Amino acid sequence: MTHRVFVDCDRTLVNTEIYPIWSRTLFDPRKKFFFQWNNVLTEARPSAKAFLEEIGRQYEVAMLTLGHSKFQFRVLKELGLEGLVGEIYGPDNCESVPATEGFVLVDDMEPHSLAIAYKLRWLGHQRGLENHALWPGLLDRHIIQCQPFMGGMADEEPLTALLPSVHTRMSEWQ
Repeated sequence: MTHRVFVDCDRTLVNTEIYPIWSRTLFDPRKKFFFQWNNVLTEARPSAKAFLEEIGRQYEVAMLTLGHSKFQFRVLKELGLEGLVGEIYGPDNCESVPATEGFVLVDDMEPHSLAIAYKLRWLGHQRGLENHALWPGLLDRHIIQCQPFMGGMADEEPLTALLPSVHTRMSEWQ
């Protein structure tokens, strides 16, 4: 089994918004591309690249997202981040997430949210009555929550500030 760091995409690494093609966003300075008759505006969190480069030096990095994997790849490609993330897993291909014993998930979602429960299920940890008492410990061991990135040049909580937590939790698996 492999040890890896999973990262979420939207609101963790990037901020992406989707508008109809014929909207006032055509003149918005953010990176944009067209996707399924929509205008997609996206921007990377200021610390995203440095964070991915650093964790990529020591760990296998994959993305775990509630967005479609091909769409998220396009977002990362537009921002020049696609080479810093290995596989991208979303609802369209979550059944192909390989067995992962040691992992950390860096995500902006609350650890007790339904979204995190879905992602942990894709990783082989389903919340249920039989593990109800163990669930909080599982969350504490695997989830590192960051502040949501809502766009702009300000990075209220740089992802690089989470590196010590990633290293500490990943060292438990080695």
